[in-house]
Amino acid sequence: MNLTTVPVPTTTAIAVATAAVASTPAAVPSIAGASSLTLEQNTRALLDHACAQVLGGQAAAAFRLLTPPLSALWSEARASGQAEAMRRWCQAHPLHALVMQDPFTHRAAAKPRGYAGDAVMMDYIYDGAPPAGTSAVGAEVFGATTRAGMGLSVRYRRQLLRSLIDDAVVRHERPRMLSVAAGHCRELQGSLVECPGFAGEFVALDQDPLSCQEIAQAHAGHPVRVVNQGVRELAGGQQGGALADALGRFDLIYSAGLYDYLPDVLARRLTRRLLAMLRPGGRALIANFVPGGSGRGYMELFMDWALVLRSEAQMRTLAHAAGAAHVNIFADPPRNVVYAELWPEAPEVL
Repeated sequence: MNLTTVPVPTTTAIAVATAAVASTPAAVPSIAGASSLTLEQNTRALLDHACAQVLGGQAAAAFRLLTPPLSALWSEARASGQAEAMRRWCQAHPLHALVMQDPFTHRAAAKPRGYAGDAVMMDYIYDGAPPAGTSAVGAEVFGATTRAGMGLSVRYRRQLLRSLIDDAVVRHERPRMLSVAAGHCRELQGSLVECPGFAGEFVALDQDPLSCQEIAQAHAGHPVRVVNQGVRELAGGQQGGALADALGRFDLIYSAGLYDYLPDVLARRLTRRLLAMLRPGGRALIANFVPGGSGRGYMELFMDWALVLRSEAQMRTLAHAAGAAHVNIFADPPRNVVYAELWPEAPEVL
C-alpha cells in the first residue's frame, strides 16, 4: 500500500507552538464551566490547554478537549453567527501547526484526491500506524485521531460490512453483491468472497480510478468486478437506468461511506435506484454520520471536513421517501453513525 509521507516541518512548528503557549495565561481544564467568558475566550483557553497537552506528550488527553467540548463551542459559534471567527481563531492558534503533523488530519485538510475522507484515510484508521517520516508529535496525534471517536466507527463499519457479506454468501447459492462508493473495499479481506468455494460475484463501484486500481490489485484472482463510475451516473435518469441494467440485480447492496456527502434530493434518487436493483428478498444498507457526533468540531475546524449529517428520524424519512417497504434503523456502538437496512418489500425472515 502506498501511503503518503506528510511534508510538515516538525522542529520549527514545535518551537513556535511552545513559545506561543508559554506566552499565554494558563488554561483551565474545565472550559465548559467558564460561563462568564466570551466564546472567543473559552475557545482560546481550550485550544491553549489542548496545545500544552499535545506538547507534553498527552495527545489522548488533548483530544478529550477537542471532541465534545470543542464541538459544543462550535455549535455555539454556528448558532450565534461566529462560525467564521472561530475558524480564524483555530487556524491561527499554534495547535493548528501541531495537529497538521498528523497524517490523518493533514490529508483531510489537503484533499489530494479532491475531497476529505478518501480511501487512503480509511486505511490509516484500519492499519493503525502512521506512514514513515511522521514526526513524534504527529504520530501521537495520529493515535488519538484514528483510534477514538470517528475512528472507532470506521472500524466497526468494516466489521459490520464483512458480516453482511458473509451472511449473503451463506444465504444464497450464487450471491451477487454491490458496494457503491467502495473505496478500497477493505471489508472483503477475510470475507467468504475470498474463499475458493465462493460461486457468486462481488461488484465494487467507485468514481476514483486510484481506488478502483487498488481493489483490482488486492483481489486479483477473486470474483470481484471493479466498475469505475460515480454515483451521479448511477442515480441519473436514462443514463443511470442503463448503468443499473448493465450492473444487474443483487442480493446485497450497501453504501456505507457516501451518504454523508449527498444532498437530500440526490440521496433519495440514489436510494430509489438501489432498491430497484435488488433481487427478490435482497436488502440494501446505507449509513450516515449523525449531528451529535463527538468529533464534529475538530473535523470541521481543523480538518476542513464537513459532512451532510442525518439523524435516525431523517434516515427513516429518506428510506420511506425512496420507496422502502421495510426499514430497520440502528446506531453503531460509539453512536456516531446511523445505519438503515432497507427492503423493497417486507422480508419473510429478518
